[in-house]
Amino acid sequence: MCLSKTLLSLKPNSNESMSICKDLRNNHNCSHFLNLLKKKNGLDSPILISPDLFNKPIDADDLINLCKENKLCPYFLSKFLLPEMKIIICNYQWILNPFIRQSFLKFIGKELHECILVIDECHNIIDLATEINSLKISPYSLRLCLRDLEVYRSPSLMQDFAKIILNHLKKKKTNLNAIELSISPEKLLHKIFLALGQNDLNEFKNFVNDLYEFSVAIHEEKTADGLVSRDYVGMLAEFWLTWIKTLSSDNYFFCYSIKEKNEKKSINMEIVALDPREITIPILKYSHSILHLSGTINPYVYHNLIGLNQSGKSYKGIITKSPFKKENIKALIIDGVDTKKNNRNPSMFKKIIQKIDEVLYSTPANVGIFCASYGILRSLISNGIERIAIKNNKKLFIEEQGLSASENALLIEDFKSMANPPYKGAALLGVSGGRNSEGEDYPGNYMNAVIITGFPYHLPTPRVEAKIQYYDKVFENQGWNFAYLYPAIQRANQASGRPIRKLNDKGTIIFMDSRFKHKIKWISNWMKSQLEIIPDKDNVITQILYPFWNID
Repeated sequence: MCLSKTLLSLKPNSNESMSICKDLRNNHNCSHFLNLLKKKNGLDSPILISPDLFNKPIDADDLINLCKENKLCPYFLSKFLLPEMKIIICNYQWILNPFIRQSFLKFIGKELHECILVIDECHNIIDLATEINSLKISPYSLRLCLRDLEVYRSPSLMQDFAKIILNHLKKKKTNLNAIELSISPEKLLHKIFLALGQNDLNEFKNFVNDLYEFSVAIHEEKTADGLVSRDYVGMLAEFWLTWIKTLSSDNYFFCYSIKEKNEKKSINMEIVALDPREITIPILKYSHSILHLSGTINPYVYHNLIGLNQSGKSYKGIITKSPFKKENIKALIIDGVDTKKNNRNPSMFKKIIQKIDEVLYSTPANVGIFCASYGILRSLISNGIERIAIKNNKKLFIEEQGLSASENALLIEDFKSMANPPYKGAALLGVSGGRNSEGEDYPGNYMNAVIITGFPYHLPTPRVEAKIQYYDKVFENQGWNFAYLYPAIQRANQASGRPIRKLNDKGTIIFMDSRFKHKIKWISNWMKSQLEIIPDKDNVITQILYPFWNID
């Protein structure tokens, strides 16, 4: 919602955006924000907005356009109106993130115990709660940190510290072949403070505290000079203070992670939180009451992972009947195909494509094909899926890694535009767990059928193994179910619901991997009763789906 050209030109992440925004406002360098204020008793206070403007709900895009015309800040205009609101719809972070929550509640003049929370799509908060407690540093952030330390004449030891970590990551990136490698936090910390000439952990902790204090001094000097402050030094100090605090905790995992984009490798050093309950239990405990809503959640897994039984409050689980007409849903599990590692060969992918061909032929409009990974997606492309799409008069749209939000929005807009005559539909090739298989709706002909290709397990990386071991310990040997099976089936369940968005929608869901037949009890209730297991024979899919779409 920001209209500041200064902030937008820097392309900051969310934490940096908040810091930059604050500096721009404090220095009176944001005209959009200043236009919202008027002088009252010598102090800035919000202007009075005409209530006629907001006598009905206003769409976010309309609000932004209104603010562009009047050179106002849409974000703070919304915030200034919040104290008068009885219902506020917001991002999960406003409540889950302790720092943001404190600021938000102070702004609206409420305590958490005065708030009734309605958490929609509540399955998302499991991963988000652990992400909030996780931190990472990269060579990029270290180089910018080092630049600030040099420009603002820090003690040489602080510069040496940034250089030691930077050189360490450079060496690891060169020598690391895996996408992830676990770190012994005690050994690495010992190695670092010895390289700094320090004797023990306590001396290193005092040094990092000094680094944090120096970051505050840099921030104050930048602000006094009217500069935009991006606190890379403070982030480095916070990372290592968290490392010291958590290094003996078994609910944290430390690792190097490698990402590859455009044939270039980048490396991060990460502190990975494993337990969402550190974030969720205080919210459960202190809120007035909470309603958790999801169309795909497994109640048993959910109540364990977020700590409902440790909140000190009573709770009730309600499983409702599906509102959708059974005759409008056809759900199939296809036998004879799977994407187990040993089976990922041209003959298996050609067999999968042959069965996808039957789905495309039988479906009148758009089809979504969501793969277990980008590797499987690429294998479908190399084995001729585009030819099959063309054969069925459906244009193929391919979701690519690294697409920006605006680029992806255009892709989906073009895909949806093919849903109605004179076109005969299109096929969207993407991944389970991606924004198009979870965050996007395709009512009506925008997606008649969805194919979940492969069982979408995460790669068994060291962090996944660490989470399995930790959950085995704290959830009575449920590690594999909670940390490996459940996230995979949740991605499949989310993807499977894309075509059925409105009460009268008609759609088919095809689980294109025989392993789903052994996990039927984990599939969402709303389609479980509709499931059929289809034998590995030619044209069986066509014989089932063609009449479904063509006979009233």
